[in-house]
Amino acid sequence: MDTRNGLLNFTIFILLFAFSFVLGNDALSAQNTLYGVFAVLGYTVGIALAFFNGIMARRAGEALAIWYLTYAVVVSIVFVWFLTRVGTAFGLW
Repeated sequence: MDTRNGLLNFTIFILLFAFSFVLGNDALSAQNTLYGVFAVLGYTVGIALAFFNGIMARRAGEALAIWYLTYAVVVSIVFVWFLTRVGTAFGLW
């Protein structure tokens, strides 16, 4: 994967994270379950694909590998935060 395609993929991941974050916050504030499901799907797809792209970029020796893996870690932290907010909203703990 060359740099232009890598940057395009990374930009798409940033947009996916932004939409997932907004949908997740809207799901918690308006108690819209469908938005919450879309947010969970967006987070999991973003983490999985970024991790996969990071591993493939590392094998190819590309410089964007660290960015993909950092993105996966940051989105994972936000996803755990979102899950704790959902658990609190549903009274699980």
